[in-house]
Amino acid sequence: MDFSNWVFWLIVLPYVCIMSIVCRQFCKDDIRRIVSQWSLLILNLTLLGVVSLETLGIFLFVTVMAYIGCRYVQQSCSIIKTLFLWIIIPILLIPLAYYKYADFISTEILRQEWDTFKDLIIPIGISFYTFQVISFCIDTLRRNQQVPSFIEYMNFCSFFPQIVAGPIERKDSLLPQMAAWQCKLSPSLLAEGIPYIILGLFFKLALADNLAQGMHIGYTGHNAFQVWANNIAFGFRIYFDFAGYGLSAYGVAKCLGVNITMNFMSPYTTSNVTEFWRKWHISLTLWFRDYIYFSLGGSRTRFWWFNIIIMFLISGVWHGAGWNFIIWGGLAGVTMVIHRIFRNTGKTLPGIIGWIMTMGTMMFIWMFFYETDMSIVANNFCTITNTNSYNIKEYIQILNENKTQGACMYTFVSLSFVILALEYFSRRRTDNPYAIFLSPKACVILILLISMFHSEQSSQFIYFAF
Repeated sequence: MDFSNWVFWLIVLPYVCIMSIVCRQFCKDDIRRIVSQWSLLILNLTLLGVVSLETLGIFLFVTVMAYIGCRYVQQSCSIIKTLFLWIIIPILLIPLAYYKYADFISTEILRQEWDTFKDLIIPIGISFYTFQVISFCIDTLRRNQQVPSFIEYMNFCSFFPQIVAGPIERKDSLLPQMAAWQCKLSPSLLAEGIPYIILGLFFKLALADNLAQGMHIGYTGHNAFQVWANNIAFGFRIYFDFAGYGLSAYGVAKCLGVNITMNFMSPYTTSNVTEFWRKWHISLTLWFRDYIYFSLGGSRTRFWWFNIIIMFLISGVWHGAGWNFIIWGGLAGVTMVIHRIFRNTGKTLPGIIGWIMTMGTMMFIWMFFYETDMSIVANNFCTITNTNSYNIKEYIQILNENKTQGACMYTFVSLSFVILALEYFSRRRTDNPYAIFLSPKACVILILLISMFHSEQSSQFIYFAF
């Protein structure tokens, strides 16, 4: 759900308050849980329906088909269960493949242009809940676990704080909470959750949206400083945008008494790429590790490097239909392999050197993520690898011709580094990189900063497109 949109709060706040009062005042203990769970499901599905009826319909197709299938084969032998998984997983991926990849496959691979596939709008959350449902099927059937009740399962799949952009929750962590959940707002839960919501909105509204406005300043395509500036601005933008969603989702869930995965843990304060990916989009990284990397043999085979690259190539394809995403995934995999080989030598780099190299590597790789036009990607690559393109006088002239946009970008890039420093010191003191932002005084400051820097041209969260 779009936590930065007032419509979301206009729907959720009154509904949850009324639901809490009804459950507390008018429901006996034996039926309070049932009423709470059905009320939560109504809210979850309503929010999906508000996005579009098509979005709701696709979600119901994926989740209900998976549930019926798992219920039907749960008492079967292991061979039948394995065969079922080989059948159901491709079926569950059909809507995702159609909306996300049909046009790319037809135009780029088959060299055929079909109007049917053009301008398809990817249903919000489809990549996330499809993976969550697939993991549910695999975990339930491979472990011979009991299929839960329909209401518990549906709330697990549709829990509104995390359904559209993660985290991708696992059955073992979220399903028991959905089974026992009762609607009761309490001051302690609100005090714990609201600061995370405020921090998430600060990341999104005050940082990410302004960084988005500062990109592509007087873009010429042949000045290396200009390309690097765009890479850095986007690197910070996607972090604050996606982490902003994750923190808000974490806070909303906390207010409801539900613990979900903290999807980011200050990845830009790490000193190597392996640690970076352990702290970036944590739930997705773990999903690929458990269901792709380990399935290929993980580190137990001679070709562990190949398994890493395949995992990241699939991650690139998951993020989007385009050659740029495939290249991005491949480069991410290669950097992981290089670091693994270096680490196996027993050598380490000084922390600050490792951090600089990690930041430089990631900011370079992001260039292949944010630009989908391959001709521009190729041009940018040639520009930053050509020493003659590093013309500081020309870049200063570009900034002088675009003073407002340039000042905006460098102001918020500078503020981004300040935030990273605070995350680093917070992590050193508490193991929670965001703890320093959660005190009442810090929340007041963040609210003031949001009101001061809230961009007039706000946009949806980036990962709604994935």
